[in-house]
Amino acid sequence: MRYLALILLVIFVVVSCKKGEVTTESILAEKKVTPLFADTFDRPELGPNWQVQGGDWRLEEGVVQSMKANNLNLVLTGAALPDNAVIELTMWSESDFVDIKFNAWGDGKEHEHGDGYSFILGGWKNRVSVIAKLHEHEKSRVEDRATRLEKSKRYRVKLIRIGGKIWWFVNDAIFLAYNDPQPLAAATGYKYLSFANWESRAYFDDLKISTIE
Repeated sequence: MRYLALILLVIFVVVSCKKGEVTTESILAEKKVTPLFADTFDRPELGPNWQVQGGDWRLEEGVVQSMKANNLNLVLTGAALPDNAVIELTMWSESDFVDIKFNAWGDGKEHEHGDGYSFILGGWKNRVSVIAKLHEHEKSRVEDRATRLEKSKRYRVKLIRIGGKIWWFVNDAIFLAYNDPQPLAAATGYKYLSFANWESRAYFDDLKISTIE
């Protein structure tokens, strides 16, 4: 039993170390990261960089807010996403069921269930968080069904995309990763970021986008 316990301990340490190796620093080592666009939303109106597809998107007290958009998004049209990029933003919900989401590398058009890659925290009444491509219900989407998100807690999100690989960090910890063998490309029109909402009290702030070379 003593040897079995020792073996299990070694396995746990090795797995823990491997998991700990996935950091933003390790992914971006020897890469050049250059700021491309930033928005703190400290103004009364959304302005020309943003296009409202519908819903009740607005700025209030320096924060993007929506209470009901029914998947009509707020699209960033003032800066195109490069294929290799770092995206950072703060997002939170004031609804008990959470359900906060945004899209990246979309085509900027109206879609019923997602645009480009969708990133959902505490979706479906806080039962599942996902990365999905082109549709929230994509069969090969990546899921986290164990984590329960918290009402009013602010989540600092960081995406890193290099080619077809996407890493999603939440509050500095790796959350989910997605590997796409046929990645969406800016050259074919998939270059937009958008904030999304169904019917939750959703908030977004402090957006930063950088290119990776």
